[in-house]
Amino acid sequence: MDEEFIRGLQQFQQHALNLQNMMTDMQNRMPQGGEGTDAQGAVTVRLAADGLPEFIRAASDWQRRQDPEVVGAAVSEAYGAAMSQQMTAWAQAFEDGNWQAKADQLDSQAAQPATSAAPAMQPEIPERDLRYVISRPLDELAEDVLSAFDVVDRMGETASEPAEVEGTSAGRHVTLVVTKGALRSCEVDRQWAAGQSYIGMNQAFEEALADARDKLSSTEAAGGDGIAGLQVDSLLDEALAMLRNPQRFID
Repeated sequence: MDEEFIRGLQQFQQHALNLQNMMTDMQNRMPQGGEGTDAQGAVTVRLAADGLPEFIRAASDWQRRQDPEVVGAAVSEAYGAAMSQQMTAWAQAFEDGNWQAKADQLDSQAAQPATSAAPAMQPEIPERDLRYVISRPLDELAEDVLSAFDVVDRMGETASEPAEVEGTSAGRHVTLVVTKGALRSCEVDRQWAAGQSYIGMNQAFEEALADARDKLSSTEAAGGDGIAGLQVDSLLDEALAMLRNPQRFID
């Protein structure tokens, strides 16, 4: 029974590693940087890898194409068009890469029982310095891990909605509302916009986008500090040390 348990654990580890490798490969092969414009061609938005705009640019003749009163809506329309283009490209890449068949194959392999005749290969554990890890009983480690999960759950309850931030240009003529991975809205002061060339408009877009990214990074950093307080690295090192010697699970 002990050997069967260890083989099952090793098989599970190998499946998790194979799945992670497949997901990483799929992510690396997915096209990035969709680009879209509004229907009148007044504004172009190009996406960065994180889903936020890499840039927002007004056409040199944007005032002929779009009324200053709705240029903010044109930005949102162009962003939506860029997202649609990227989703279409992702769907095509997913189909071309035959990822569904690869996932089904992994599931089939995982469903096969581990046998002594074909023992599961020992997975490659991430390289970390585990020489000074103090090994504790499994029940103590499990208790700390469950406590960390509980803290993460409480943090999730207090932040069920992604944090929204506002990025503004100098003079607050352009305001972008963003959350992680998405542009929610764009507002442009109509009276100011009516007297702006595409150069002034693009500068304001650049300023507002940079401000939004800075504020979003600060918000995410604050959340990261809370996670760091859970000593996740220490728990991970203990778990990896135990996985390198599965016999500890049954000692």
